[in-house]
Amino acid sequence: MPTVRVDLGTRAYPVVIGPGVTGRLESLLEKQAGGVGRVFVFFDAQVYALHGGEVMRCLGPFARKASVMALPGGERTKTVRTVGRVHDYLLAEQVSRNDFILACGGGVLSDVVGYAASTVLRGVRWGVISTTLLGMVDAAIGGKTGVNHPRGKNLVGAFWQPSFVVCDTFHLHTLPARERVAGMGEIVKYAGLTGGTMLTRLEQREPGEWLEIPRALTGVIEQSVRCKATVVGADETEQGRRMLLNLGHTFAHGIERAAGYGRLLHGEAVLVGLLAACELSVRAGVSSERKLSRYCSILEQYIRRIPYRRLEAEAVWEGMTWDKKRRGGRLRFVLLSAPGRPLFADAVNSAEARRALQAAIRYYDHTGGSHAASTRGERTESQYGRNTRTR
Repeated sequence: MPTVRVDLGTRAYPVVIGPGVTGRLESLLEKQAGGVGRVFVFFDAQVYALHGGEVMRCLGPFARKASVMALPGGERTKTVRTVGRVHDYLLAEQVSRNDFILACGGGVLSDVVGYAASTVLRGVRWGVISTTLLGMVDAAIGGKTGVNHPRGKNLVGAFWQPSFVVCDTFHLHTLPARERVAGMGEIVKYAGLTGGTMLTRLEQREPGEWLEIPRALTGVIEQSVRCKATVVGADETEQGRRMLLNLGHTFAHGIERAAGYGRLLHGEAVLVGLLAACELSVRAGVSSERKLSRYCSILEQYIRRIPYRRLEAEAVWEGMTWDKKRRGGRLRFVLLSAPGRPLFADAVNSAEARRALQAAIRYYDHTGGSHAASTRGERTESQYGRNTRTR
């Protein structure tokens, strides 16, 4: 069972990965410095129905003094109002700083509960049992917590590191197929950042095969976690290098906002955003179609598996203007000179960035989900010169 350490000195913590690792929950709580008073467990409501009994059994003796609350899932619940509900519950139960807060669910749940943990009593320890692929490889790791604002994605939040993260791959067997593809969006991002063996691994498997090969899936999860842990350890609060992890996300956050939060899952929007980032890398002259061809072939495979939502480029661009990474009023993009060679671009021509966005949306328009089914057999040409037949 791989364990990856997020090295932050006295605040370092383990990320435990593999089938059945929820069974280590009691041990992880016992290792908390100073002991643990009560445990407050917050579940995604659907996860509670599927796995609540198992999680509570794995708490061992901590279950006797545990309090449980289920919260609705989905991006639309990622609001200050939901955080307020968590605050109200914790304060009504007279939470203390010696207690422990446990988030059990996907990225939305860990973002909301982590933010509540960071702010109630000015900070209470917390941990994550991540039950989605996207949460395991990205959202649960690194201490980014927060909620959306009508003006943009994740604009209200705090850095508050968990005490541990549990990634039990057994939970992925109850994950809807769409959520699996969305989680692979973040894994594909890491392949762009690292290149090498991770890129080769993704080329060797069809998008729908991963869950059927547990060892291979655990391997790409571990590689993704190691990449993120290394970057977070070097730049915890995203002052420099950690911003590289936002490859494709400047576009993706605008896409999510324009589509309506929840209509496209975060990882789905990331896939389209990654294609736009590759297009911009070529247009900005930092790369070439040849250098990015392998990577874009993988992206296009996954984009063809996400549902269609109509996107207006201008609405996406308006959403992008509220991106957190902007500097001096200008958007800051992460681009690729080649897989494994990301770089920052602060002086991108906005007209070229718009054209890159439009090109990615055009590709998605012709291949995404239900729209693709309605145009079966139509041939389109991707921006990388390959003829691609819609499904």
